[in-house]
Amino acid sequence: MAERIVIAVVIALVVAAAYGLLKRRQLTRVAKQAAADPLLREARPGVPAIVYFTTPNCAPCRLQQKPALVQLQEELGEGVQIIEVDAAELPDDARRWGVFTAPTTFILNAEGVPYTVNHGVADARKLARQVREAQSRLTHSELNTRPA
Repeated sequence: MAERIVIAVVIALVVAAAYGLLKRRQLTRVAKQAAADPLLREARPGVPAIVYFTTPNCAPCRLQQKPALVQLQEELGEGVQIIEVDAAELPDDARRWGVFTAPTTFILNAEGVPYTVNHGVADARKLARQVREAQSRLTHSELNTRPA
């Protein structure tokens, strides 16, 4: 019995590590092209953004994710911008961002640098925390210009 528990724990750890690597690769890829990405053309500079991928047939998108984003927008007002992307209508954009499920939300700091990605529904509290963390985290450019 103990052997089975150990095997289950090892499998869970391997899956968690693989998912973490997948997210890191996805964020790295998005970060390389974010500055010139057409989806961000209308983004307001200096304001954190959530890029929200949805589809017309996605029930969790309509019933859970969209209400969470509306709540977040009400709480943060002009302190966050939400860029909604219909992945069914814009499959090339979804592919470029590495989206493989809806809903997917990317959190970008005020400089447009991706901080994290959520695959599946993320509630308003989690999104608000991620936006705050993205803003408080030093960006790569800030790290290079900090005095020693």
